[in-house]
Amino acid sequence: MRLDDLRFFSRVAALGNLSAAGREFGLSPSAASSRLTALEREVGAQLFARTTRRLTLTEAGQILLDHAVAALREMDAALDQLEASNEAPRGKLKISTNMYFGRKHVLPYLVEFRALYPDIRIDMDFTDRLVDIVAEGYDMAIRGAPLADSTLKARKLGSNKRVLCASPDYIDRRGAPSCPSDLVNHDCIGISSMPVWYFNGPDGEITHQVAAFITGDTSDFSYDAAMCGLGVSLKSIAHIWEDLRDGRLVEVMQDYPVVREGAIWAVYPPGKFTPPKVTVFVDFLLSKYGRPPYWETDYRTA
Repeated sequence: MRLDDLRFFSRVAALGNLSAAGREFGLSPSAASSRLTALEREVGAQLFARTTRRLTLTEAGQILLDHAVAALREMDAALDQLEASNEAPRGKLKISTNMYFGRKHVLPYLVEFRALYPDIRIDMDFTDRLVDIVAEGYDMAIRGAPLADSTLKARKLGSNKRVLCASPDYIDRRGAPSCPSDLVNHDCIGISSMPVWYFNGPDGEITHQVAAFITGDTSDFSYDAAMCGLGVSLKSIAHIWEDLRDGRLVEVMQDYPVVREGAIWAVYPPGKFTPPKVTVFVDFLLSKYGRPPYWETDYRTA
């Protein structure tokens, strides 16, 4: 059994779609089907239950997938280690990050990174979805969410402090809330994944169930809505530090700071060996961000 066969099988399992996996490998639908059939013949078991819309792993398929992912991870680590011993970091670096962080804190530095490491090709996936790094073949991801998989390796890139904010136009029309109880009289901008806001008050944590005037499902939505003057929004400083600094957004309720902040992490698959292309990229980002990161200090210097 070839490594490429295991990689193909793993991608079919991750995508749940034979044609989509085939396209990634340059295969026509018929060639992809033939390749999967040949693999099933070789292992002597049906690996997927097929319907017209989706493939679902059988019990045998799940067993093979568990071992295939581990085997591919070990082989990739070995190949990366051999590569690192012979030459400078190189190859494709596949990264997942949400749109705002990638746009504001990664893309601006890639010209400099490319000059330092011209043999690394970057493949960036901008999504708010929490990807499965191992199953979906990512080299690393940048996350501002809690780390659900404790087996992943992680390095902290910076804090992820959040503030309550609104546009000057909204404050001129509606005033600024001064405490959590004031929020019932304001238009709140909700994100479906954050139905509750938490603040630190004089007597401890205050929980506020958001009765949103408008709700969306991404951080970019809540940012655009706040910039348009639609209401009060809970935003990461890493997202809005320039707008706070330049007065396009105003921090409100500073006497009731937002709690449960978390941090921003670079996460990558487990294993004894981290590919050099991942190590140099994370080191490079840390060198640009500083400690504390500039988004925590720059917005207060104006």
